Parts: sequence; C-alpha cells; structure tokens
Amino acid sequence: MALTPETLPKHELVGLHVRVVESTDPNRVGVEGRVVGETMRTLRIREDSGVVQVPKAGTTFEFAITDEAAGTREGTGATAEPSDTTAGSDGDDVTYVTVDGSTLLSRPAYRTENGVTKQWQ
Repeated sequence: MALTPETLPKHELVGLHVRVVESTDPNRVGVEGRVVGETMRTLRIREDSGVVQVPKAGTTFEFAITDEAAGTREGTGATAEPSDTTAGSDGDDVTYVTVDGSTLLSRPAYRTENGVTKQWQ
C-alpha cells in the first residue's frame, strides 16, 4: 500500500518528519523533527537538541510527506502548506497531513497491519 494522506495512519511513522501543532501541554507545541521511535502511546521525535517523547493522546501532529509518496492532494484533507511554518521541506513538493494523535493509539504493528477506522482532521 502506497503512503498517501489517506493511508498515513496505517503506515510506519518512523522516519517521517513531524511537528506538534496542538497539545494539552503547551510546552510540546512546536516540537519538530524526525520520528525515531513509536510505542502504543507515544512518538519519539529527534530534534536538534535531542530526542523528545510526546504522548499521542491530547496531541495533534502534522506529518510531512512528499508529493511522490502522497499522490494527489485533492479531496484528501491534506494541505499544501503547513499550518504556520515549513516542516522539513528539502526542495521537494511536500504535503502536510494533520493527524489527531488519538487515531494512532494502538501498537504500531497492529495499526500498520490492520489499519485504523477513525479519520484524521
């Protein structure tokens, strides 16, 4: 299955660029970097200053995926621009997909094998 905005919650997240856009903890908003690990309830994000563990519940994430991987943007709920800053674009066209962390609450292997039934924002 190709990585598209529709299927992003069903895919492996490790290696993707991510930014926290909303959180119940205001100190986590703006955390940005590559996903280096995932557990049932958290994402580990490598920032310039080190690795930060962010809970999925109560957090809204913005993932950056390339147009080549994303396919078409029409009707996907994805935006061509991030909500307020550029997230890891290295010259390629990038699609930004906003995902409510609660939709990712499951064991990563289970989520990627069986998918999720909830939609993201």
